[in-house]
Amino acid sequence: MVEIGEVFHTFRKGKNITLKEASRGIVSYTFLSKFERGLTDISFMHLLELLDRINVQLSEFEFLYQKLNSYTNDLLPTLQRAYQSSDFDSLNDHLRLWQNKSDKFSKLQVIQIKMMLTTLDKGTITAKEIKILQNYFQSITNWTFFELYLFGHAIPFLEKEFMLNLFQELHKKAILYDQFRYDSFSMLFYIYNNMILHMLEKQNSTVAKQLLDRLTFYFKDQERDYYHRARLFNLQGLTLYLSGNKKEGLKLIKKSNLITYLAQDNNDFLSNEKVYLSKFLSKDEIQTVFNLELI
Repeated sequence: MVEIGEVFHTFRKGKNITLKEASRGIVSYTFLSKFERGLTDISFMHLLELLDRINVQLSEFEFLYQKLNSYTNDLLPTLQRAYQSSDFDSLNDHLRLWQNKSDKFSKLQVIQIKMMLTTLDKGTITAKEIKILQNYFQSITNWTFFELYLFGHAIPFLEKEFMLNLFQELHKKAILYDQFRYDSFSMLFYIYNNMILHMLEKQNSTVAKQLLDRLTFYFKDQERDYYHRARLFNLQGLTLYLSGNKKEGLKLIKKSNLITYLAQDNNDFLSNEKVYLSKFLSKDEIQTVFNLELI
């Protein structure tokens, strides 16, 4: 995986700018040299200053980073689609592929896929592997979309205090991901979604409500597609339902399902949603919220 320092080095050399010229007044010559070689991390603000110094836009920088890491980045949505559609064969194929590799990134991919399979009741994950994951999260400061996906899947497996502390740190860095990529909102929404559902499953409605309030407040200033609106209605509805307001909760859940039904090209998502909601709703309630045929 190409590090961001290597990408900066590519731009700097391409513009024939020396380390001394690029670093002056921002970071030390030695620090910038180490950063380009992947030996140290850098703050987002210093990165922006350095990009400004060499006259490179953040969008240009991110485009090259994505291009150089295209194999890794293309794999993430592939795995996510397989997970969301319960495609066990595809997940196991990916697992065997990454188990044949020995580098650090491959080991993390193995753990991620095992967590997916375990969540779907088709695999197991060891305490040792979760410990490796926690140590990894503690060791990094510059998160990319790989780490965000990894954390999203790890939420049910991490110790509560560790998980919440890690989430708080991520929330502080939200502005970084807002500016880093257009679909960053989807990534943050995905993590919020998993956090809220996990808290509800653990019957910690207080924390779930706090997270939902923050997500709702954040969402009101965002213009996004039907999927995010449907998911927000779903989270609001399930939270209300489990808090005792079943009538209003079921209305919102049905509203979410209807939006998805009208806009979705296939029924895999709704089928998986029905299985998940069956953990909380009665058979009659499931029938009610999934009675979506239009007259």
